[in-house]
Amino acid sequence: MPRLEKWLTEVGPDAPVTRAARTALKVRLAAVERLLKQAGQVSGNADDDAEAVHQLRIWTRRASAALRLFAEVLPHRTTKWLKRKLRSIRRTAGEARDCDVLAERLESGDLPSLAPTAVHLRVRRKRAEKELAKTYKSLVRCRRFRRKSEKLFKKITRRDRSPRSIKGAAFGPWCREQLRPIAAAFFEQASGDFAKDAQLHELRLMGKRLRYALELAPAAVPAATHRRLYEELSELQDRLGQVCDQIVAVGRLKEWRDEARSDDVRKQLRAAQSQQRKQLAGARQRFLRWWSPKRRKALRQSWERALGANRT
Repeated sequence: MPRLEKWLTEVGPDAPVTRAARTALKVRLAAVERLLKQAGQVSGNADDDAEAVHQLRIWTRRASAALRLFAEVLPHRTTKWLKRKLRSIRRTAGEARDCDVLAERLESGDLPSLAPTAVHLRVRRKRAEKELAKTYKSLVRCRRFRRKSEKLFKKITRRDRSPRSIKGAAFGPWCREQLRPIAAAFFEQASGDFAKDAQLHELRLMGKRLRYALELAPAAVPAATHRRLYEELSELQDRLGQVCDQIVAVGRLKEWRDEARSDDVRKQLRAAQSQQRKQLAGARQRFLRWWSPKRRKALRQSWERALGANRT
């Protein structure tokens, strides 16, 4: 699969906001369309299919981050439609991705107690494949997604000519202003006690939103600072991912247990679920030791300095 460029480097800090919006969204929406086609047409190669699904989820988030960041210069109705479809694609791909992650853990021996019930995993993965194929046909093969994307770009161009347009605004300082509320929402979530699984999941979600928005901001933040902030967010996502993978495993096991018809299978799934709960407790403790108040405070201060700084 050819590498897709996640960084918005084609526009400088003095470029018009509308040009930055067009550039970012053309790459991201085209990537979603291409990856949905790959994910919706099963190749038969499990690794390729799993990677297409994984990248599809990532690029739907990147496209959503761009729609969120540039909302001020985008047409409301078309943007709303695209956001809704991106969310739907991501959820459909999420079912397949969860199956792929569990299959990898099963193959590696991380989930040995699940081996007798792997058939549930294969059935759910096939079901997810059918939903992805249906989504591909309804959005890509009939060109609905392409037409909506092109409509978005045309309306951005028309807004360039509007007397109320902000096309004269320099992208660098404008982008820093847009990043501030996204960062504030993340740090508000980061101050929780994370006693519940949903709080950890929400922190991961807010961290992803901030990281994908930061990918659009190389022109808005000094290079060394940008690199450091991105690395810190990436490490957070990696560590949180280890916890959230356990949360997903526990949830999926419960679903399979509720669906199982055999008492023996239910017993195996209950034992596997108990094992995963213990692993989840350990993963949560390790994360919370790392995600200390001191680390959160240092990261917040780094962001405050970055968003208050002039681009050099």
